Amino acid sequence: MTTGRMNITLIRYSKTNPTASIPIRQWGLTDEGIELAIKLSQSELITSLDVLYSSLQTKALETALILAKPHGLEIKTHPGLDEVTSFTRKFLGDEFEKVTHDFYSEKIERISEGETWREALKRFNATIDSIVAKEKVLHHENIGLVSHGNILSFFTSLYTGKEAYLWHKKITMPDVAVFDWNNKKFQVFWGQN
Repeated sequence: MTTGRMNITLIRYSKTNPTASIPIRQWGLTDEGIELAIKLSQSELITSLDVLYSSLQTKALETALILAKPHGLEIKTHPGLDEVTSFTRKFLGDEFEKVTHDFYSEKIERISEGETWREALKRFNATIDSIVAKEKVLHHENIGLVSHGNILSFFTSLYTGKEAYLWHKKITMPDVAVFDWNNKKFQVFWGQN
């Protein structure tokens, strides 16, 4: 019997190695990232999931596969879970921290003609609404979403009132937070697992 509650377990993908010669969307996990994802797969926050969704980027898909496999979790994908496109269109290298700070502080609105943070957050929220509607019909109450640091920072900021840039600095690879969908409140914050 279902309780009607809905928890969204937000998961940032595991550790990668940014490489200028590989398109950002195709970055995979490092050996350390694989080990960290294996360790995370044993967390109660993961073992209690009913279904696991992932963005279509390689690092998120690899993380989702490692988390789901030991538990036989169904993996679904959704393009709306992808990173803010401003962070996927150009390798920033040594400029990353400065450009990221300028983007969060709204000194710049877009990077490489990508999304604004508001556009990305609207897309991400609509995606979660759609996923929740589909999974409610299936009586799933614990949905996992593997996504990306910047979009997760903006989403977290929306419901905590704390600056998104502070969350950007706090969320690690991998990391998990649990969001009570019914009450629109975080039950577990980043770094507490």
